[in-house]
Amino acid sequence: MTLFRVWGIPVRIHASWLVIFGLIAWSLSVGYFPQVLPDFPIATYWLGGAVAALLLFASVLLHELSHSLVARRAGLPVSGITLHVFGGVSELEQEPNAPGVEFSIAIVGPLTSFLVAAVAALGATLTGALPIVTAILRYLALVNTVLGLFNLVPGFPLDGGRVLRAALWKARGDLRWATQVASRAGSAVAFLLIALGILRGLTGEFLGGLWFVLIGLFLRQAAEGSYQQLLLRRALAPLSVRDVMTRQVLHISPDLALARVVDEFFWRHHVSSFPVVEGRRVVGILSIHQLGDVPQERWIETPVRQVMRRLDDSLTAAPGDGLWTALEKLSGNGLGRLAVVEDGALVGYLSLKDVLHVLGLQRVRARVSPPEGR
Repeated sequence: MTLFRVWGIPVRIHASWLVIFGLIAWSLSVGYFPQVLPDFPIATYWLGGAVAALLLFASVLLHELSHSLVARRAGLPVSGITLHVFGGVSELEQEPNAPGVEFSIAIVGPLTSFLVAAVAALGATLTGALPIVTAILRYLALVNTVLGLFNLVPGFPLDGGRVLRAALWKARGDLRWATQVASRAGSAVAFLLIALGILRGLTGEFLGGLWFVLIGLFLRQAAEGSYQQLLLRRALAPLSVRDVMTRQVLHISPDLALARVVDEFFWRHHVSSFPVVEGRRVVGILSIHQLGDVPQERWIETPVRQVMRRLDDSLTAAPGDGLWTALEKLSGNGLGRLAVVEDGALVGYLSLKDVLHVLGLQRVRARVSPPEGR
């Protein structure tokens, strides 16, 4: 869900954020605040826990926002910032094009966390007469210091891993090799966290150990996924949407009844969706799964326009768009289809299956092509 925008950058929360927010607020309310502020009302503990949890995620947002702003200054598009159960992520639409850019984007995050910690620590020394405020600020100083230090661990895709990748990239000039090494370092850190989590669990700290294991599993998946994503980007980089799209596209009118669409289109042509065109203009996409939203006895009286997904940016691409950008839309729009539009008119149709087919062909071609120089 998108909450707001900061300098044009959408800030979103994943549903998992609600879980971790609740857990942090609860743990602070029953653990931290009763310990540092004994004999205070219980309501004070819960209020402090909720405020501290919100400020923690505000700190994470500042961390990610610093990444995004430096990336934008370097000319890299940023599609948004998402807060989730393990913190947050800045969604860059392109990889940095130079080691120096990579280093600048990566290092500014931990530096921002250390700056927030310093400001919180300074604030705590100036609010001695307000115990609850002092306790919140001391917590923020500690947790932001830990956040900055953890992100400096040299394992991709943590900030420290990106700093490592930048150094390796600079030394050898090979981004793929640098990413592979940094990702392996990230996997090693992940296995260490999992081992520490198991050890903590065996010594009686079950919840703390479980959290270490979950973070380790998340980091392991992210490290491997980041390297595979780089390979995928490189495989798709030379291609545009026009190279892969289907050019002869069967489309339907928004005024057709669903019963006719089922009989004359879905049943005959064995496809799962059709673009909806009114005049020359594409207005939406109708998927077979949307038919279930309407009782079958009403299909004969319900026109397509009442059921279709109305066209928006997530459902469209231009012929000259890069295939990687199109793949991101295909993977995230819930339909796995894009109407390819030029000057408002439908010129093609692209599916996730089309992209996977091209990737399969490229892999076969790579296996059978002779080595360079032969």
